[in-house]
Parts: sequence; C-alpha cells; structure tokens
Amino acid sequence: MKKYCVMFAGQSVQESGMGLALWKIKSARGILERLKPSLGEDLEFIMTEMPDPQLALTFNAQRAIHAHHVANWLAYRSLHPEINLDGAIGHSMGVVAALVAAEALSVEDSGRFIRARAQAFYDVCKEFEAPMGLAALSTDFIGDIAQDINNFPGVSLALHNTIGRGVAGGKMTDLEALCRKIEDEGWPVKVKLLKVEGPYHTKAFSPCKDALQQALGQLEVKSPKVPVFMGSSGKQETDPARIRRLLVDQADSCELHMDAVWAAYDHGCRNFLEVAHKPQPVTWIKDQLQDEDGKLMPGVTTLAVKIE
Repeated sequence: MKKYCVMFAGQSVQESGMGLALWKIKSARGILERLKPSLGEDLEFIMTEMPDPQLALTFNAQRAIHAHHVANWLAYRSLHPEINLDGAIGHSMGVVAALVAAEALSVEDSGRFIRARAQAFYDVCKEFEAPMGLAALSTDFIGDIAQDINNFPGVSLALHNTIGRGVAGGKMTDLEALCRKIEDEGWPVKVKLLKVEGPYHTKAFSPCKDALQQALGQLEVKSPKVPVFMGSSGKQETDPARIRRLLVDQADSCELHMDAVWAAYDHGCRNFLEVAHKPQPVTWIKDQLQDEDGKLMPGVTTLAVKIE
C-alpha cells in the first residue's frame, strides 16, 4: 500500500480568510474547538476575518497557521483512514504539526506549545532596538554563498529551503548593505527583503529559548509513530528528549529544511503529501530532490490537497 510523508509549511503562508472553509466542516471545526482554549478565543476571528496586515504579526500568524495545519490534516485523515504515513516534515513552525501527525504531541499540547512559541517570539521582537528582518535569496546553489552570507557583518543564513533558495537574517541596515554588495559585485543572486517582524532562526531569538524550554516542561512528548524529519538537525528524529531540545534550538539555529527532506528520502520516503489551503513545501520538492542532472529523483511523487 502506498505510504506518504506528510508536510507542513512555516510562517508566511497565512492569508486573510484562510480558515473560512475549515470552520464549516464538522470534523475540522471539532479540532479547532479543541485548540481554542490554548490558541485563544479569537481563533475563529483570526482565521476567517482578520486583515492581512494584522494577521502577518508573529503572534497571530503562528496561531492561525498551526490551527490551519492541524485541522486540515486531521479532517483529511478522518475522510481517508486508509492513508498510511512513513514520515512527517514541518518547515520551521510546521514541525509542531508534523509531531501531531506522527502522534508525538496531542492536539491540545501542540496548541499550548505554539501559543507559548508565538508569545515568546513576539516578546523578543518587542525588544529589538533597531529594525530587523529577513531577506530571501535565490541563486543556482545556495551552498556556494552560504559562508559568504555568514561572514557578512550582522547577517547569518537563517533558512536553507531548496538547492537554490535560502533566507538570511539580521538588522535591516545590514541586510540592505548585503543587498548593495550583491548588486555592486554582480553576485548571481536575487534578493528580496521580506516584511516580517524579526530574523527568525538567528541568534536574535536566543532570548526566547528559556520560555520554550519552560513550556515544553509542562507537555508530554511521546516517541513518534513515524519518523519526524526536523529542520533543526536536518535529520530523522525519534527520541522524545532530543525532539524537545531541537524544538528549543530551532528558535536561533539555521533551519535545514532541505536536509530534512533529503533525510526523508534516504529513509525511503518517496510520496510527499501536503493538505493545505495554500500548499508550499510540497511544491519545493522538485527543487530539492534532484539528481546530478538536475532531474527529480526517480520514484518521487507529490500531492497537494485541499479539503475545502
């Protein structure tokens, strides 16, 4: 029987009204009601009516995205009980939903952790003395410029998403200086400054790790029933204690998402599935699992599903 590795996106996929259909589907609404006590009584509002500028704020975006992930996935599973998994991958904050899919976290505990994570990230952003952010990088091979990015003053590589895509983080003045250097020296790189509250997955977010550790201390993390491939390590993870550490370390460490996808492939995963209003990581597979000729590795399939 065909098995799937389920995928969940990170922050940036939020959009106004993303949860409208979910609240009308009985099985999805039941999941969302279970998440309201932890994610907030305003959960339905932020998923159905909140305008994009307000929804883009870290505290709102993370809560809305996680609820969207979990409700979509569990509603889909209820419609398709025959679906079997051989892995789960979450991009950035999406790893928490991946842990729910792998039955390592309960729905309720996942909501508690995301609420704590969203609050901790928000608290860090409030303390920035200067504007900070992220810049999306696009080139042929991001690995060729990774060290140059990390050596540039005040900037570090925050996410490695595909062979040619990554994200750098730091103070906006430093990111702007990097953009000028790339342009002046003619680097074969396209850069786009992102409108976010902070440079996630960089040392700027180290102050929130104590809050994440404290939140996890009150939750139960079980051994996943299928391997979870985590961007914090870029590896297959099955040990609950290590998963806890990586959930904390994720705050200020580069997200090795592409490594996690390759780890899933090396484990034997070939069919990648994403259930979402706006699929993202499943669409990157063709830019990740490439052979030496730049072709998709044999046997790999992708499936993007909407339950609306």
